[in-house]
Amino acid sequence: MTLQRLYPKLTDQHEEPNYPCVLCGARYIRVELPYDSGSVAPTVGETLTGATSTDTGVVVSTSIYSGAVADGDAAGFVELSSPTGVDQDAGTSFQDNELITGSTGGSNMMTVNGDGHLNRYGRLYPESSLVERDGKRYCTPHYIFRYTHIDTDEFEVDVTDDDRESEEL
Repeated sequence: MTLQRLYPKLTDQHEEPNYPCVLCGARYIRVELPYDSGSVAPTVGETLTGATSTDTGVVVSTSIYSGAVADGDAAGFVELSSPTGVDQDAGTSFQDNELITGSTGGSNMMTVNGDGHLNRYGRLYPESSLVERDGKRYCTPHYIFRYTHIDTDEFEVDVTDDDRESEEL
């Protein structure tokens, strides 16, 4: 069993690497892409590509808040996973008024209405705040929740009847 620190050591946590806890969930990003002039409805699992930026993402969900696809004036949002071309500093993807091509919807299926907004999910912890056990990293509350009873069972004291008799004397 590999076991590293349970309580954080005192360090400058801005200078050390950050990692997710295996029980808190993986860290992932999504891009919320506003669009207008939608003439083809994107489908979940479809890959969308910007004609100018060549940014891409896979459709997770869609919503139309006005207009209709049949009329070519649908406006709404598309949530994309696995985004490429994200400007990490600005937190944006795609470009305003960029034409979007879909892997199943074809070319010019919609026009971006503003930049796509980057959303980050999950939590990262400084390395000193994590406990590593059996090759996995846990935040301190999850480590205590998961392993306290196991650790106390592993280190049971074996008391024999002879030991008990000697204590009574």
